[in-house]
Amino acid sequence: MAKTSPLSSAFGKAIKQIRITKGWTQEDLSDKSGMDRSYISRIERGLKNPSLSVVWELANHLEVSLFDLLTTTLQHLPADFQKDQQ
Repeated sequence: MAKTSPLSSAFGKAIKQIRITKGWTQEDLSDKSGMDRSYISRIERGLKNPSLSVVWELANHLEVSLFDLLTTTLQHLPADFQKDQQ
């Protein structure tokens, strides 16, 4: 199995957290966004690195700002990853 990057994993966790907070299934997000449910699943598991336009679309369909989505992503990053990037 391919190793996921900490950033991809954190982004996926953020998407999943926001989606679950809204009480949505992956299918619900798929229906709202027009993205395939399996693609959303791969993003949530950190297996896909979506383009900036897809990140923008996900934020819009999750009804959160891009800032909030990225802030939530940062909360899921391992502390040592954040320290290494400074």
